Amino acid sequence: MNDLLQTRFELSPKGSQPYAGEIQKSYVSSRLRLADIRFSAHHTRLQAGRPSRRAGHNYLVSYQMEGYATVRQDSRLTDVGPNQIFFIDTTQPFEIMTEEIRTRSVYLDSHFWQAIFPERDLYTATALDCDQGLGRLCAEMIGSIFAMSWEQPEQIMHRMAGCLANLLAVSMVTDRPLASNAGWSRDRTLNRVQEAALRNLSDPDLDCSRIAADVGLSVRQVHSVFGRTGTTLMRWIWDQRLGRVRAELENAALAEKPVSAIAFDWGFNDAAHFGRQFKARFGTTPQRYREAKRGRAQPQPRQN
Repeated sequence: MNDLLQTRFELSPKGSQPYAGEIQKSYVSSRLRLADIRFSAHHTRLQAGRPSRRAGHNYLVSYQMEGYATVRQDSRLTDVGPNQIFFIDTTQPFEIMTEEIRTRSVYLDSHFWQAIFPERDLYTATALDCDQGLGRLCAEMIGSIFAMSWEQPEQIMHRMAGCLANLLAVSMVTDRPLASNAGWSRDRTLNRVQEAALRNLSDPDLDCSRIAADVGLSVRQVHSVFGRTGTTLMRWIWDQRLGRVRAELENAALAEKPVSAIAFDWGFNDAAHFGRQFKARFGTTPQRYREAKRGRAQPQPRQN
């Protein structure tokens, strides 16, 4: 199932019964994935440091058709029953604990919500009732998307997914308005930006636009959030990389590994530029730093 849906979730059975899951219908495209699934009782989780397999940023929208579940993300813990919808950010730690259930899962590309639902991460792990009103329309649209998925071209399905994203955004903010003091935490946003950077620290092509896409923000928003730290995002990334290199230069087990190879492992692709940056940061060249640490680690000859 992880292979089909291109995820890296950890699924484990609940209790002594083995885990069983049956995908009754599925659809996979570049920006939309659908799965009508019947599960036995189980836990699904994504732990910190285990990003989704896809490079993109995605949300799982789950319409609970049968059975009960409990979903957790950030500080929110919600019980979900039949005819309710919730969604989670699949790139951030979460946990779903279920009884035997049937659910229709819709994996939406983050771009559908980029501009229309800026408060989305304040609504993860929140249940939307589908008995009436806008919630009922959401459930009906999910049913229509599943019914159409085998018949319509990919472009039409992507437009349908965009319609669903808009409707869910309106439904959530209308059905469950936030308190006036429930504003976005800049510290939390900064942490997410830093976590995204650290997950990809060894990638030499890592830049602000890649990180912005990973956390579902614009490049301007990322620069704004990071600006109050007193440094730039890319300068912070360089410092993190230099710190990783320094730690490996101190590692006696890596004493024979070339300095350039260590630097390349941590995202540097120009040895000369790396050397200048290292000296500016630590006051000496990488080789001399390694030699100094190695000399300190070796036993001194005994004086007669």
